[in-house]
Amino acid sequence: MYLLLGCGMIVLCVAIQCFMVAFLLRNLYRLDQKKLIRTTLSHTWMILIAVLMVLLAGNLLQVAVWAAIFLFSGEFANFQTAFYHSLVNFTTLGYGDLVMSAERRILGALEATNGVLMLGLTTSVLYWAISTSFQRKKNKYMAE
Repeated sequence: MYLLLGCGMIVLCVAIQCFMVAFLLRNLYRLDQKKLIRTTLSHTWMILIAVLMVLLAGNLLQVAVWAAIFLFSGEFANFQTAFYHSLVNFTTLGYGDLVMSAERRILGALEATNGVLMLGLTTSVLYWAISTSFQRKKNKYMAE
């Protein structure tokens, strides 16, 4: 039962992060179409920070959803503890100061798998944003 729940959670979390990526791409495309994206250093780092913050918000939302599952399944007594444990799982940090019951331990492992996938997606989108910024700057200098 918990294996199915965990797999469903991974699907939900992939959907959350894909929504965040789509949101970013749509808005960056709109800014580009309106010629609002410049190649200045300050503008580039502001865009990169915005991209990172949106993706981080998606990751933290996923952590919160996992924490809610832990809380509602009776694994933890309060949301703060569930969120902390969820964040430790998601980042695969694995402090071990809080250990899940044997019955629900599979959820922690699945969340760690989810975290590796989503942090990898976050990294790849951030790399894309940096690469696009670099290419834009290079094209500007080549045109001059």
